[in-house]
Amino acid sequence: MKVIRYRIYLEQPVLATQILGDPNSSVSFSYIPGSQLRGMLIHRFCERSRRLREDAVAQDPQCRRLFFSGQTRYLHAYPLVEESGLRSLPTPRAFFRRKGGKDNTVYNAAHKDFDRRAAEGDDTLKPITVPFCRIENDSLALYEPKPNRLAVHIARERAKGRATEGGGAIFQYDALAPDQWFGGVVLIDNDDDAETLRALLPGPAWLGRSRSAGYGKVRIELEPDPSGPWREVGGAYPTLPVEQPATITLLSDTVLRDERGNPALTIDAATLGTYLGTPVTAIDDVHSFSAALPQGGFNRTWKLPLPQAYALAAGSTITFTPQKTLDVAAVRRIEEQGIGERRAEGFGRVAFGWLTEETLSAREGELYRVREQAPDLTPASRAMLQQMARRLLELRIEEQIARFVRDQVIPHAGQMPANSQLGRVRVLLRRAMREGYNFAAVRQGLNSFKAAGRRQFERARITNTTLWTWLEGLLADPPARDVWEVIGLQQSSWPPIAGERAAPDPALTRVVTIRLIDAVLTGASRERKRMEDAR
Repeated sequence: MKVIRYRIYLEQPVLATQILGDPNSSVSFSYIPGSQLRGMLIHRFCERSRRLREDAVAQDPQCRRLFFSGQTRYLHAYPLVEESGLRSLPTPRAFFRRKGGKDNTVYNAAHKDFDRRAAEGDDTLKPITVPFCRIENDSLALYEPKPNRLAVHIARERAKGRATEGGGAIFQYDALAPDQWFGGVVLIDNDDDAETLRALLPGPAWLGRSRSAGYGKVRIELEPDPSGPWREVGGAYPTLPVEQPATITLLSDTVLRDERGNPALTIDAATLGTYLGTPVTAIDDVHSFSAALPQGGFNRTWKLPLPQAYALAAGSTITFTPQKTLDVAAVRRIEEQGIGERRAEGFGRVAFGWLTEETLSAREGELYRVREQAPDLTPASRAMLQQMARRLLELRIEEQIARFVRDQVIPHAGQMPANSQLGRVRVLLRRAMREGYNFAAVRQGLNSFKAAGRRQFERARITNTTLWTWLEGLLADPPARDVWEVIGLQQSSWPPIAGERAAPDPALTRVVTIRLIDAVLTGASRERKRMEDAR
């Protein structure tokens, strides 16, 4: 078996639509389905083989082997994580942890020693909802992809080019956010097909829906071949001894059918035994966790939706007892081929014996980002880049301060102190500016306020605290409130220029603090005056 690994960079939002939500909206998966990669490769194959049309690929023997027979399997592209660029996997549904997140311990409810009945009476134990993870021994790293890009669109009447009363509609797209990386895998049984697919994969590509509306542009890069035997969850393939409890974890949604041919909403011993090729004594319901969800699709050639069917959700974990030993060769064959239907599209991926530890230590992991290589620069060039980065940072500071005033101050201007009291503080700020942004002068002036004036600041609210407390936190020495965190511009997010960022500067922090406070008071004062004039 040949393995092709690749990574996808999203240059634009991508609509990988699932069956979910309002009919007037499209909600994307949190990953890129293998069917989208397969469809893109079919289109490229037809372009390079001009003898083929897209409606005739199903009759071509090579096309059937490459795209439809299951001999080539296009796994879903899950988010890449950490600096090493590892491919994440769905979080098992058997993982639980304490409510509140203070305890980093994760409990594996599929473990034979886990007491599920006792846990059901413990309302502090909740399932993990973070969608992706990596497991290394007893360490669990959890990964949350970037929040989806939500956009509202208006359908227009084609003839008039605008929305009309009879031909317009409002709908929204909940798409994968751009500027993130996903990792995919292609498994190929016929070694001769590997080079064909390697030539088709890399380069710019378009995936998903609404490509003419600013969605779907991606870049695909090939990764080096694995140096040794490849397994989706890593590590060695296990042996499943006869009459010993074993676990199977679904690494993608899996379409199974029971003995009557109906889609399986849950899995029983007979159904599992049929797909594993060995009898199964029983399913341990106490240590099994699964869910079902609808799956569909769309055929662009036919311009018709695919039949919908229920599938067992990714992350489902089943504990069972085999009647015969499954040796390493059998386990490897099942994991490589998968089980169920639509395996060529990435469905039916499984892993045996992946969850071995009773408890794990969890942490929040970081998504993969390409680290910029700093070029070799002369001191003069480096100084110029830092100056440019400083100017870009100052522009971003103005934008963030304006956004803070718009979101946190203007809506609550009616609760702010009288304009005369706001003006007193602004006088103190101007005096501090003349004295080199001296916070002590402002604090001294605030402490001289009489009780009536101070109460006005204590009644006003800003970011879930009083305006007086908020001012004291920013002006304290050392500050009790980080101004960069307040405006949402921590140093890690300062804009770079050719890898160079503006240098941290305590003086700049003091300047931004005074500018933020002055902008808040000025915005509140102007909004109060506007409200008074409108009465």
